[in-house]
Amino acid sequence: MTQVRRPIIAALALFMTAITLDRLGVGTGDVAIAGHAYVIALAGITLPLLTPGLRRGSALALPLAAAGSLVGYSALFEAGFLGSRGVHLAMTELTFVVLAAWLGRRVAAGLDGIDDLLATAAFGDSPALDLEGPTAANEIHTEIARGRRHDRPLAVTVLVPTTEGIEAALQGAAIEVDRSVRTRFLFGSLARTVASQLRRSDLLFEHRPSGRLIVLSPETDNEGTELLVRRILDAVDRTGIETRAGTAAFPADGIGFEALVSHAESELETETEPHLRAVRQGDAG
Repeated sequence: MTQVRRPIIAALALFMTAITLDRLGVGTGDVAIAGHAYVIALAGITLPLLTPGLRRGSALALPLAAAGSLVGYSALFEAGFLGSRGVHLAMTELTFVVLAAWLGRRVAAGLDGIDDLLATAAFGDSPALDLEGPTAANEIHTEIARGRRHDRPLAVTVLVPTTEGIEAALQGAAIEVDRSVRTRFLFGSLARTVASQLRRSDLLFEHRPSGRLIVLSPETDNEGTELLVRRILDAVDRTGIETRAGTAAFPADGIGFEALVSHAESELETETEPHLRAVRQGDAG
């Protein structure tokens, strides 16, 4: 809880300090922090809680965005740095919104970590690699490069549980357990079931924002892929989680990982669009 408690206390202290400075006027008789700065700071606190991408991206992205918003407002309405206010007041506003955004991301990331820890402690860790992590990028680029270099077959399979399947399985889970933990449990169960059917050379990835599992199968032709998918779906069916699968073959359906995933996803009849962040070559380092 420390990773959440400290940022929350710091955020409260930050806002209390800002309000105190306004009441004192910093010796100028003017408010230290204008109303628009409070709005930007509040957005910096709340947006990471509502948007997964903001709490999982770069630690500097949100503070820089908050600073940019403040400077942009100053330029548009001739306030702050570009208005009649003193430099020390403008710097106070800038420090306030940057710290608020940084603390907001810390709180959101801490809550994410607690959710993962609870799910891991209760139900075991998922065997799937995080698709957006550096380890996954290294593995993907290694296998794609090997396939290109040696002209060897390779397959990508995308698995996604249906909305109806998740809802039906959730009904059977313990009612007293929080829905998010129960959902995480089901995805972990699905990942473990899929992993149990894979060969040692196969790689399993999880893309949490879209609820997809992706299997990368080196040295696997169309016939082998069909057998693998049939075996996976038979095993998953026994868990009671309805799941669809789409496949793509290298190089017939694409020569890059994103192209293969896109082709495999095109075979899925899902209600939501995929939100797969591109795994670029630079991520492998």
